Amino acid sequence: MFENLRLRAGTSYARFHFRSAGNTIVRFTEAISVAKQPIVFLPEIAEEASAVETILKFFTQRFNTSKVTLVARKEILSRLPDHRSFPLVTFSAEELNAWYLPKSDLLRKVKKSTFDVAFDLNIRFALPSSFLCRASQAPLRIGFVKPNADSFYNFQVQTGPSSNCSQAYSQLLKCIEMF
Repeated sequence: MFENLRLRAGTSYARFHFRSAGNTIVRFTEAISVAKQPIVFLPEIAEEASAVETILKFFTQRFNTSKVTLVARKEILSRLPDHRSFPLVTFSAEELNAWYLPKSDLLRKVKKSTFDVAFDLNIRFALPSSFLCRASQAPLRIGFVKPNADSFYNFQVQTGPSSNCSQAYSQLLKCIEMF
């Protein structure tokens, strides 16, 4: 009961926090093809995390792996496919406040680099990843269509209503490859 209240309060705060942060004008047709340094927020749910292998292969082929920063919860690291060649920022529940928002140390870890594009691979709404995605200050922030997504992403991918994780990531890749 209190978890839903805390999540709603955290989401309201996040929307308030970013209310005046404007979005830069982005030409989507070129944004991904010219991107040099992306940040990828890996799913916070274990079954979604185990399905991101095709996405990681795409990033390996498209970008230099030393330039792709992965952000993941410590609890799901064991469920991830091979990710050793990527720089990794991990966080745990202790690095989140009572409203599921990142504490300042975690924000500093994400903000220490500049990024061209941010990908949030959470299919369902995950406030910590959504907040960090927006806080990364990447001009292009890509995520799936979900509740409250408009406050955090400027490009959203709609998946089918009965899509499983693998299909959702496949649809995301098809969309990204268009650019």
